[in-house]
Amino acid sequence: MDKFRRFLPFILLNILISALTTLIVLWVWDATHNPSAGMADDPQALLQTLQATQVEQPTQQPTLPPLDRKVIKIENVFAAGDLENEVVVLKRSGSGILDLTGWRLVDESNRTFVFPTLSLNTDGAVQVFSKAGSNTVIALYWHQTRPVWEPGETVLLLDPDGNPRDSYTIP
Repeated sequence: MDKFRRFLPFILLNILISALTTLIVLWVWDATHNPSAGMADDPQALLQTLQATQVEQPTQQPTLPPLDRKVIKIENVFAAGDLENEVVVLKRSGSGILDLTGWRLVDESNRTFVFPTLSLNTDGAVQVFSKAGSNTVIALYWHQTRPVWEPGETVLLLDPDGNPRDSYTIP
């Protein structure tokens, strides 16, 4: 206990110096990295700074690749007829980014899965499960209560304009 009393002033001094050093570093950082530092009293200067830093981004609508180009392929349908394991695998076959938002998978009974906001990069792939689940960037869920696909059926992939982009007949 005697050693602790002897070191207590040094420990307290160390804590005080550490706290002051941290506060000084934070104050210097804020003063040198805050673009509005010193302008809070001058709203006009702040507005001019904000307007000068705004960069207008051109609004560019994504365009669909030409119909004669194969941009995505239905690789396979696994476990057709088994809701828990049934999945359609799609793979990007072109280069660049392909926006799949609004694309549709359609079965022969006209049941339709509409793709949510999703983009596929070069060589990217996505799986569409028939069962319920939580969507991720590589797995989408249709939330069906019974299997969608059966052997011999043809799966059709349509772009947002309704153009057929690929088909796959389940063996």
